[in-house]
Amino acid sequence: MRKALFVAPTPFFSDRGCHIRIYEEARWLKRLGVDIRILTYSSGRDLPELEIKRAGSWVKYKKLEAGPSWRKPFIDYSLLLLLREQIKEFQPDLIHCHLQEGAFLAIFSAAKSIPIILDYQGSLSLELSQHQRFFRVHPIPKLFKGIESWINSRVDWIFLNCSSLKSELDLQARSKSTIVRDGVDTERFSAQKPDPELRKMLGLKQGSPVIVYLGLLNEYQGVDLLLRSAKIVLAKNPGAQFLIMGYPLVGYPRKAQEMGLGDSVKFSGRVDYFQSEKFLALGDIAVAPKISRTEANGKLLNYLAMGLPVVCFDREVNQELAGECAEYVKYLPEDFEKSAEGLAFGILNLVENPSRRQELSERGRERAVREFGWDKVAERILRCYEEILVRCQK
Repeated sequence: MRKALFVAPTPFFSDRGCHIRIYEEARWLKRLGVDIRILTYSSGRDLPELEIKRAGSWVKYKKLEAGPSWRKPFIDYSLLLLLREQIKEFQPDLIHCHLQEGAFLAIFSAAKSIPIILDYQGSLSLELSQHQRFFRVHPIPKLFKGIESWINSRVDWIFLNCSSLKSELDLQARSKSTIVRDGVDTERFSAQKPDPELRKMLGLKQGSPVIVYLGLLNEYQGVDLLLRSAKIVLAKNPGAQFLIMGYPLVGYPRKAQEMGLGDSVKFSGRVDYFQSEKFLALGDIAVAPKISRTEANGKLLNYLAMGLPVVCFDREVNQELAGECAEYVKYLPEDFEKSAEGLAFGILNLVENPSRRQELSERGRERAVREFGWDKVAERILRCYEEILVRCQK
């Protein structure tokens, strides 16, 4: 039996994209006979299916959403100590690191005989710059880009969840990368009847189209654009309803009220991943307004598997995931208003076109089942494990 030590420098599990990927990879690899142990922060919640070891809690870290924090280096040091301890105790065949920080810790912990794999989900320097202006001030971006390149050069292999991420790697890093893709649990995420009690609890009206979003609530996920597009949609179709699900709520409910969106836009707050299909089933249309050109957008696959017709921007990563099974609209980085208008018109086109909705629903579900089951992703990863171990033994 192969033994893989997962390093997750994040408050796992917290019902968001990166965590869902870690959970599903570990769960499906276990089914294939891999012994998995996950190392993570002291915060987050345990999952009964997985063996999870947590770093010491001498530094309080309560933040659950993505993004930088001044406490992070301290909790990362605590995780480093745990990693060194667990390498001796668990004696893994390889170390599977999520996020660049995880690979950074492994580089300073593992013997050269233990392969280090980076599960790359996007550029660290780019992500930091999207979260805070401080990380856009010269020369900070160049510094973090240099650290990122150094990490990529030191790991033995890099997993990518979409081919568009290759453009973020230099030639040397690309030469040791494999696209393992993103996945979705197509058994759990499938078309189902809406729960009338849940609909009532959320205050959704019967018989009116519901546009759903499920994910983190922040600017680079496109939530500001979504609210502006909702304003345009409601001006043309006052009966439409928007259900925005996820966290952190920060000022978005207040902003929606200030925009005059009233009861037409509902915020559910954080949704348990293991109940999320029930919430998505309330929707008639799903929207994925994330603006990153290359960073993964796994929520798209959940939407497709549910048979929800999807509106999203014409970004490279979205097209790779959804193919011809989505309603694409133009994203203009320098023109917020036109991007919001495009999103709104994409939504309105589906609201007013039931046959197009049905077509996208059927094709999207079929594509998710055919190409993106987690079983297929886990099989690719396991094949890579074996190839990497053989290569590193030479």
